[in-house]
Amino acid sequence: MIKDYWKKTHEIYSKKDWINNTTIFAQFAAGHFPKQGKLLDLGAGQGQDSRYFAKLGYDVTSTDISDAALKLSKENADGLGIKFMEVDIANKLPFEDNCFDIVYSHLALHYFTDEKTREVFQEIFRVLKPQGILASLFNTTEDAETTDPSYTLIEKDYYKSPEGLLKRYF
Repeated sequence: MIKDYWKKTHEIYSKKDWINNTTIFAQFAAGHFPKQGKLLDLGAGQGQDSRYFAKLGYDVTSTDISDAALKLSKENADGLGIKFMEVDIANKLPFEDNCFDIVYSHLALHYFTDEKTREVFQEIFRVLKPQGILASLFNTTEDAETTDPSYTLIEKDYYKSPEGLLKRYF
């Protein structure tokens, strides 16, 4: 179900003007990163931020649960040396311990229960080098969805959308 949701979502996103633009968050975060290193982009979607980081000289591994998103991302990344992997963040990350200088995630770490969220962060810190940087953008409890009556509260700050998508707000 989740893969079908993201396949449909990325089909819609691929027609939007903004989909190939680097996010403001990526531009901001890059100013706080070391000048080089290995960067893991978790939930990279169609890869606009992965491409941005690769152009800045980072060794980028771009991951997403959606093979459709990764396919679109690859089409726009010729010559950038980005490694692409289909990865479900909810599972053990398929990387060695302490192998990334930076773990970056733009709105991809908030789809889990409280317990699963804790496991996800344990995995992130396992693959992140000591003194590495985690940069992640989250939805907040101030977002409009949290008061939308069509959203169902599952647990504190964790909702189900009318389409069936589960999302946590911080």
